Amino acid sequence: MKIRDRLLLAAERQFAEQGALDATLAQIRDEAGASVGALYHHFPDKADLYRQVWANALADYQRHFWTAVGDSSDARAGVTAGVREHLRWVAENQYRAKVLTSARPPGVRESDSNREFLRNVARWWRTHAGYGAVRDLPFDLVYALWLGPAQEYSRQWLGGDMLVAPTGVADELADAAWRTLSTARP
Repeated sequence: MKIRDRLLLAAERQFAEQGALDATLAQIRDEAGASVGALYHHFPDKADLYRQVWANALADYQRHFWTAVGDSSDARAGVTAGVREHLRWVAENQYRAKVLTSARPPGVRESDSNREFLRNVARWWRTHAGYGAVRDLPFDLVYALWLGPAQEYSRQWLGGDMLVAPTGVADELADAAWRTLSTARP
């Protein structure tokens, strides 16, 4: 594994376990087995390292989420697959998930990859809203209703307050998201 990748993985772990403020570059460098020069060759400072760790975690999450949603056969399959994938990803990527539940560094939201992801998901949503399968709501509200409960459960689980892994509640939260966002009312 390349030194840059080792530094990113070590930083991901330290930021997840210690928090961005308490993790030190010395801890990260020691865990990665890197020299001071190697660390600063790849990352000019701790803020840049944190931003890159955060952006890498976000890109990984988005790639998995979009694959689940984008490959869905219909609106219900996409909504429920998105929730299930969110919860699966959190359970299998705890360090990355902890990083993503921490403060978002400046510039990540405005990145080209994030804008492309949001455009794809919004386009997918508008397509299904256009033929009446899901509610035609502002996308920020769609996002909150779709993933808000799953995100909150994930945060609580990552913090040790929930005993059942996110995958253990995935079906219930996925069904709740569909009931909330579907135009079909019981």
